[in-house]
Amino acid sequence: MKPQTITAVIPARNEEKNIERCIKSLLWCDKIQVLWMGTDETGRLAKSLGAEVIEMKKTEKDNFIEVQKNVNWAIDHCTTDWILRVDADEEVTIQLQQEIKELLGTGVRVAAYGIPRRQYFAGGFLRGGDWVYDRLVRLFKPKYARYDPIVSVHEQFKVNGEIDYLKNPLNHYSHPTLQDALRKFDVYTTAESKDLHETTLSALMKLIFLPPYIFLRWMIWHKGYKD
Repeated sequence: MKPQTITAVIPARNEEKNIERCIKSLLWCDKIQVLWMGTDETGRLAKSLGAEVIEMKKTEKDNFIEVQKNVNWAIDHCTTDWILRVDADEEVTIQLQQEIKELLGTGVRVAAYGIPRRQYFAGGFLRGGDWVYDRLVRLFKPKYARYDPIVSVHEQFKVNGEIDYLKNPLNHYSHPTLQDALRKFDVYTTAESKDLHETTLSALMKLIFLPPYIFLRWMIWHKGYKD
């Protein structure tokens, strides 16, 4: 059976600190596309490493809606059997690479795969907490998947077919320092607050009950105390 083909799609803004590590972990793919939205050296670095750089609408700040639109564009124009969507601050491990390559050499019937992520936080990979259970659909057949509807946070990636899960992880270097973590939290909470339509009562109830619930879930049930 002929191995199936795959395109790695990397949405990126100003990621010159991360893009080299990301692309080097994807050189085994048939094609690497960087959907570039920024103004720094990301595009030049990506081209020098052999990636196809497609300049998209430039944004001054992180824009989750544009990222989803750009990935949908890549889906619509894809010429390979599969897409592996990877963020610029992520890295495909050798074990994950081998698992995907073995999968592409077989007759795969599912439409998409969820992939676990190892979260790098302030100097090391987390061993507990909610993020350890992170599973995102990142490997998929383009004709069966896309973002719909497009929203500012909590993206809605719809798959028309069966989803399975891979065993080996992506490494995610989203929070190398505490300062990076606080900046990201600010970006996400600001975006989410614009989508909320709360009554005073519901907001008050969340304020009272959500913090202890999240603490117990993160620290006890998901063993965040390990960190």
